[in-house]
Amino acid sequence: MKIALLLVAACLTPAVCVADTLPFGQASAYNLVALGTVDSSGNTVIAGTIATNADIGGRIAAADQVLIGTTIGSGLNTDPWGAAAIYGMISTNGLAPGQIFNINGGGNVFAPGSNGTINFNDGGMRVTSGSSGLEFSTLRSTLQLQSATLALLTSNGIVGAPTPPGGNPSWLVLEGTSSILNVFNITAAQFADANHNIDIVAPAGSTIIVNVSGTNITLGAGLYYNGVQVSGDNATDLNILFNFAEAQTLAIDAQFSASVLAPYAVLTGSGQMGGNFIAAQIGQTGEVHNVEFTGILLDPPSSPPTVPEPGTIVLMGTGALSLAIRLRNRMIS
Repeated sequence: MKIALLLVAACLTPAVCVADTLPFGQASAYNLVALGTVDSSGNTVIAGTIATNADIGGRIAAADQVLIGTTIGSGLNTDPWGAAAIYGMISTNGLAPGQIFNINGGGNVFAPGSNGTINFNDGGMRVTSGSSGLEFSTLRSTLQLQSATLALLTSNGIVGAPTPPGGNPSWLVLEGTSSILNVFNITAAQFADANHNIDIVAPAGSTIIVNVSGTNITLGAGLYYNGVQVSGDNATDLNILFNFAEAQTLAIDAQFSASVLAPYAVLTGSGQMGGNFIAAQIGQTGEVHNVEFTGILLDPPSSPPTVPEPGTIVLMGTGALSLAIRLRNRMIS
């Protein structure tokens, strides 16, 4: 409830939002995070596994296991939240037998047991006991609530805005004018349209939150920002977050440079990706670049904003919590 109220109070007026130190808690320092999903009795519904053999530029953290060998930590040059990470890789329930992992940066690996082979190419060691440094149960609940709360934000941007001068008239243009926070709400069908790239047109440096509705979602075409599509370890798109509060499956099959919060979804894909990617489970992906989200989410403003009467805030916070509970029940039913 505290998180819901903080976000609602801080973002009622976009101009009073400010950046949170760690937008996703300690998950902010990880390129891929698999949270898993549990029912009301704590029984696993979706195992928090990671099963991609693509190169991962940053760190990865699985509430269950990392199942397939890969190369991790090759792109940590731009690493704003790196100090929050205790390990370069977390595989809470150990590693799958016969798999080989190349750790090119990020430090030690937390992986109980002795299965799997780890090549530490930049120093480091395997830790098999103690704490992983991530309390996945708490993190899961927090990020589920955060996703539900973001989904309640009122859109202040235009979906299907006129094409900017020199732009492609076939693209779906999301236009925002705020220098602080731009919020868009789009459908799964709009996200999946293979004939229309998505072009986000907004002031450089502003935070962009795109809420995508729907349960089974696939990216149909590429993502552009102010008419430009970037790739690799490029910080241009580090303030863009796509929030999938209802999604059960999410496929990124085209080039996509933006962070993803999809706490109930199984995330897969073949497209090149750049951002923080947080889901219930992560399967095969395209190459993943370490572009950590640094936008504005939770912190209260430096000076008190004008907010509704306390009863209104409580109702809005309660609405966020109620939505989180409904989404959770829907995902595990």
